[in-house]
Amino acid sequence: MSHRLSRALLAIVPLLTLAGAAAAQQPASPSGKKVLVLTHAALLKHASIPIAEAALPEIATQGGFEVVIRNDGRTEGGAPKPGEVAAWDMSFLTADYLKQFDAVLMFTNGNLPVKPEQKKALTDFVRNGKAVIGVHCATVTFYDYPEYGEMIGGYYLRSIIGTDRMTQRFATLKVEDQNHPATKMLGSSWPFVEEFYIFGPKVYDPATPKENVSGVGQLPILMAFSRDRVKVLLSIDTAKTDLTGLPIQKGGDYPQSWYRDYGKGRVFYTSLGHKPESWANPVFRAHLIGGIRYGLGLEH
Repeated sequence: MSHRLSRALLAIVPLLTLAGAAAAQQPASPSGKKVLVLTHAALLKHASIPIAEAALPEIATQGGFEVVIRNDGRTEGGAPKPGEVAAWDMSFLTADYLKQFDAVLMFTNGNLPVKPEQKKALTDFVRNGKAVIGVHCATVTFYDYPEYGEMIGGYYLRSIIGTDRMTQRFATLKVEDQNHPATKMLGSSWPFVEEFYIFGPKVYDPATPKENVSGVGQLPILMAFSRDRVKVLLSIDTAKTDLTGLPIQKGGDYPQSWYRDYGKGRVFYTSLGHKPESWANPVFRAHLIGGIRYGLGLEH
């Protein structure tokens, strides 16, 4: 296939995806469901976080649910100052506080300053029948609590695309389940510009301290990713993606979105959401709304 024809087909696919998103995501009736949004960033505050916080109330209205946003109060991007994370007051995150919500959306990163019983309250919240929605760096969170990694499905190892010279690179995503609420608008393939992730395939071994640690923060990965734990929705199609200069191989397995049951509850995760412009993209919004509505039990 010529490069000219390939570019023409690549231009057509997003138009088809847009049409699918519009058809699949008409404004939903209010459901009374309530989602707690956490955007605390203990490692690196993404430029997209304030954009996401501004977009989520509109996304919630479109999806037929409510959101309550709790953040770390930072207005600047980048890494927090020394001692800043430890000073955050996250005492609100308790089992009693969570009772008012139907899901928690995590757009967080790093080892957040919460007590063991607060971490357990979050996993118990889902295990007992509620939901957690993981967006982008949610898998770069709570490396110090492997039960969280078990729940969310895995931990970030490193980025595939996302460095300055690669941020405008398309990856073609293979849609592995075209019937799920988060992917039914996509067809079989979705070319998208984002930062994509590789998830830790092995557990950290102190004998090899530079292996199986997060690319950001160098945090040990204490729970390995496995397809046996999750149901993959999106993965990078290495046959249709330009891999030049990327740390992945043709034929490799690179999941980017999945869902799973966790006890009586539900989990949805997408690695997308790094780029600020993603939050204005109607296809990404439809993908996220579908994932949230799945977690809330509004769609199956």
